[in-house]
Amino acid sequence: MRHFNLTSRWLLVMLFVFASQYAYGDFGEFSNVATDLGFRAEDHSKLLAGDIITADLPETTDKMLAQAFAVFAPIHTHKVADLALSEHVFAADANVIASGRIDPDKIAESLTKAAFTSAEANEAKQLKNFSGGEAFNLSTEEIAKIKKAVTSGKTSTKALSKVYRAILAGRMEAYLKSGIQGIAPFDRGNGINTRAANDFDAMTKASTILAKDLPGLYRTFLEYPNNQSAYIEHAFFWVKRRVENRPTFILEHRILERSPASMILLRREFFVGHSYNGTQAISGAFTISQQGTLIFTTIRTSSDQVAGLMGGAQSLGRKMLRDEVTKRFKNLREHFVAEHKR
Repeated sequence: MRHFNLTSRWLLVMLFVFASQYAYGDFGEFSNVATDLGFRAEDHSKLLAGDIITADLPETTDKMLAQAFAVFAPIHTHKVADLALSEHVFAADANVIASGRIDPDKIAESLTKAAFTSAEANEAKQLKNFSGGEAFNLSTEEIAKIKKAVTSGKTSTKALSKVYRAILAGRMEAYLKSGIQGIAPFDRGNGINTRAANDFDAMTKASTILAKDLPGLYRTFLEYPNNQSAYIEHAFFWVKRRVENRPTFILEHRILERSPASMILLRREFFVGHSYNGTQAISGAFTISQQGTLIFTTIRTSSDQVAGLMGGAQSLGRKMLRDEVTKRFKNLREHFVAEHKR
């Protein structure tokens, strides 16, 4: 396999597949990858019929949820790649309330529209009263900043939004400087802290196909911002998404490597406001003749809420992840089909 030098919620592109040395390929070339991802030979016909297929993946910690997805769409890979680095990718996610691209040189300016609305006053109230626990993912220092603002009388939704934007900006700056090692721990109360950096390390190392067959990309994901190829593309986004019927702000990093007929996308939600600790997706797309493109993804997410609760909690969480991503893939495929007919 020739490695071309360019190095999944979103989401379109939360897929995983090998970069190929051919301009076009067929399903047979994916047999080994498909087997490693848990797919079966009979899934090929289902893909061509428009089905979204899924498979369970190994989960290496009691906090991890892992799934693989695949879809076939009547679109060429270069258009998928363009969408991958565009804010328009969020159109497939009905739970996205707002989003924006972050310019690493203008972080504060990029976040000006990230705010709680008057209709979300209850969320702001919860934030104002938060002192640690699982209701929000905040460090001890970030909680102290909110408390200081409240004590000084900055208790309105608008004022708290400004404080929270500063927290998001600080998270962004730390990630740009130190990658996952710069992610401040979450204060769970009673002296307990959760290090999301450990979760991301575990999720990346669980991606054995990436480590084995694309070691350069593997290091790119694991060691960012160090050891980055000049041929890969990076993009950063903030997303306001409805999660568990609550608004949450997410900071997302995407790494794209592409050729004319194939692409690989690495996606990391390196900060999530609540409900789960973070998500990583390793995705790929491969043009199949003139028929369209195969899109694969492996998604791993980590949550303190499923840790230590035996298999039932992980099983339920896995189903919720599968249902949500399947819905997004269906919306995405419908979009591609509509574009193809124009």
